[in-house]
Amino acid sequence: MNIKPDCLSCLFDQALRVTKLLKLDDATSKEVFDKTAQVLIEHTMSSTPPQIAKDIYQAISDVTGEKDPVALAKEQATKEALKIDTSRIHTIPDVLKMAVIGNVIDFGSQKQFDLNQMILYHLHRTFAIDHTLEFMEELQHAKEMVLIGDNVGEHIFDKLLIESIKKIYDITVHYFVRGTPIINDVTIKEGQLLKDCAHIVDTGVKTPGFDLEEANSASKEIFDRADIVLAKGMGNFESLYHVANRPIYYLFVVKCSVVAEEIGHNIKDLIFKKS
Repeated sequence: MNIKPDCLSCLFDQALRVTKLLKLDDATSKEVFDKTAQVLIEHTMSSTPPQIAKDIYQAISDVTGEKDPVALAKEQATKEALKIDTSRIHTIPDVLKMAVIGNVIDFGSQKQFDLNQMILYHLHRTFAIDHTLEFMEELQHAKEMVLIGDNVGEHIFDKLLIESIKKIYDITVHYFVRGTPIINDVTIKEGQLLKDCAHIVDTGVKTPGFDLEEANSASKEIFDRADIVLAKGMGNFESLYHVANRPIYYLFVVKCSVVAEEIGHNIKDLIFKKS
């Protein structure tokens, strides 16, 4: 999914949030904005938002010396997610709903949402697009499933989803993570929380979305052969939609106007769509 003009302001806003999170002085902040502007100049409108974000966050790391600029935000998100009581959430439809609500934990989102408020707002509402029944039918015959992770914090709810699926179905689950810190996405470090229920796969991808051109051969082989692929979050949607040559389930909260227009639904809507 190629960028739109709205994406440019969103990427600048991300840079601003990083400067505030790191409490940078004015001069360093200005340098971050200059580098961000240069990255945008060098890209065309045929780039995807995740591809541009990769270069912006590399520039931020170069300026600040921070290899993981939003590490503090990731720690806070994990603590917040672990506080949520999920003891009464058991069925596949319910854990899917909980997993997608967790997608509001997104440092890179155009709009920022409160996790607890979103749980209260969405837990008993329906998906705007809902392919749950088809997903459950496929699970009955599937032997391998890929879950492409998105943000740190929501990976706590990904674990709940995987554990709930494996209680019912005899299936191997591969959990894909990014190859290096990028925004607040799950890497091999945070993915270790899921190692008891899934095979953690370092995809080698440096973008905040599973970019097939960047993925290593091991992850692409699993991606191609798996019976089911479930991609979490808008970054994976932006990277794979209209690009991947296989069926994919997309599970995310609509968090920006560009994706809202692409999918034909509203900001805050819950999407569980098979491509």
